[in-house]
Amino acid sequence: FEMLRIISMYLIVEHYFVVHGITQIGNTHGLTRLTMLLMQSGGKVGVNVFVMIGAYFLIEKNFKFSRVIKISLISIFYSWTIFMIFFLLGKIIVPYKWYEILIPVPGTYWFVGSYIVLMFASPILNKIINNLPKHQYKNMLFFLLFIWSIIPTFLISNMIDLGLSHSELGNSTVSSFVLDYLIIGYIKKYPNKYVESKKYSWLILLSGISIMILAFYFESFYMYENQLVSEYVNNFMNLNSFFEFWISAGLILVFKNITPFSNKFINIIAGSTFAVYLIHDNQFIRPMLWQKVNNVQYQSSIDFLINGLEISLLIFIICIVLDMIRRILLDNLFNSISQQIGNYLDKKIE
Repeated sequence: FEMLRIISMYLIVEHYFVVHGITQIGNTHGLTRLTMLLMQSGGKVGVNVFVMIGAYFLIEKNFKFSRVIKISLISIFYSWTIFMIFFLLGKIIVPYKWYEILIPVPGTYWFVGSYIVLMFASPILNKIINNLPKHQYKNMLFFLLFIWSIIPTFLISNMIDLGLSHSELGNSTVSSFVLDYLIIGYIKKYPNKYVESKKYSWLILLSGISIMILAFYFESFYMYENQLVSEYVNNFMNLNSFFEFWISAGLILVFKNITPFSNKFINIIAGSTFAVYLIHDNQFIRPMLWQKVNNVQYQSSIDFLINGLEISLLIFIICIVLDMIRRILLDNLFNSISQQIGNYLDKKIE
């Protein structure tokens, strides 16, 4: 799972290579468009997998404020440090609100805010997972998948007007994370021959990927000028897309069924993956970074893919190194503060 955590964050970085790059996917077609769609879709898979991995372990743990404090401290550290560096160098080129800098969670880091809400909700979700009868759990999961994933994936609002929006069905980043949590909870609580089998795990993963590739191929070569088809394809790449959940769960199953092993190097790298997001997608670094990368210069689909993967890997490595320096210098301090404040708050709510 630590290796999968690394892969999921790498997928998020290469997703941003496409999304925040200068090349507009709407102006492309053919192999270049297909390549960009595939790279873009990997980012939401990475987010869901990252949440699912966290859920896999939170399900068996009691809620601790120290975990929330630690995540918040790291987020605040990077938000304040990056702001001060850019401010002192006079390199701030985007508008900002002072309170978003002062309190970056849930301000500028949407993922952190949503994940912290999930952590606070985890005791309730754990009670549901542990106490709900299997048939009720399954029915609840199907219902939530229907309203939070299947409807937003396949229902185009400008084609079928039901007089409601997806948000009125309770859909949000938090609801997507809750669904990730409950999917993993069901997989852990009710193992069967499908989720325990390497063969079926690969079948689940590859079938989901194949459907996505076929949809992207059809749109990229034949229907890219059809607004309705393009809107469907965009829905397929949303965080709460049915296919994103499908592929994410498939990845979890594949790695869950790998023979367990321990590797110190992988564990060290995985410990800094969260910081990769905090650094490279910071609101001040983001515009400067992707302007410098300038993905317009890669004209062919092969060049775009190879350079995108290489640049994403370079960004990933640089962020990992930077966070390792922080961990060496400040991790003990952050752990101490988190434990002290966390233990105090834990006692207050006992």
